[in-house]
Amino acid sequence: MAQQYLFQTIESNIYLYAGHFQRNFPSWHYPREQHQLFELITVLQGSVTMFMGSRRRVITAGEAIIITPEMPHESFNFSGDRLQFFCFHFNVGDLELKTQIIKNLGNVVAPKESTVSRAAHQFIRSLMTLDEHEVQGTTRKFRVEIFFLELLTALSQAQPVMTVAQEYPEREVVLAQKLASGLFRDDGTRRTFKAVCADRNVSTTYGHRIFKRVYGITPNGYANERQFSRAKVLLEIGENSIEAIALQMKFSSQASFSKQFKKWSGMTPSAFRKTQQRERHSADYLG
Repeated sequence: MAQQYLFQTIESNIYLYAGHFQRNFPSWHYPREQHQLFELITVLQGSVTMFMGSRRRVITAGEAIIITPEMPHESFNFSGDRLQFFCFHFNVGDLELKTQIIKNLGNVVAPKESTVSRAAHQFIRSLMTLDEHEVQGTTRKFRVEIFFLELLTALSQAQPVMTVAQEYPEREVVLAQKLASGLFRDDGTRRTFKAVCADRNVSTTYGHRIFKRVYGITPNGYANERQFSRAKVLLEIGENSIEAIALQMKFSSQASFSKQFKKWSGMTPSAFRKTQQRERHSADYLG
């Protein structure tokens, strides 16, 4: 009797890491990083501005992006709204699929109705059913792997994603990033933009123009956002007193810190901390 194969040898190697929901304040910033895995980010609320080498990407609610291995990227929330996204890292052993993802889908924004974004949102919904039904242990592990394989199937069939994002000359992006990194000393104190430009041998006018073109915000606005973001994180952690945070933020006194924080947020540091404590008790997080 002749044998009829439905399949022969299948060798699979997949790796998933740190799938999580994250919710951040306006002015949130995540420092420049790069890693050896793919990273898939799906924005659920607000928008994230991401710098990837000489490229700037803005991912809005409903959209997704796959960051390829070893791609440096730095993330900001410049939108003024809360940001919520789902993120996880992955790798696949199939060299053909890996090459296809890098070549056709990597480092570009996948529109809301694209195959990539739809598949990413379906992956999230499938994962949430595991929590709804309290699936744990080995069953949960296998289910996650199945959901991920369904996502990979969609990616393998997806058409190349074409970007319509504005590209900037690499020298302008590099200069803007160097200007941004020079706005603060190692101890956290601010420097004047004039001094930062002098370090780079460019005029303040030219530096200001390039900075705003690349980041979409003035150097002063950027520095304020960075300080505001750090202050909110320190207050939200709740480990130190407001006086200690003021000193940590390099303000001359608690009063000067409170005055500046109220300009940023419209409320005092203590009022902000109480608001976050209430939100932690009542927030309905997705994960």
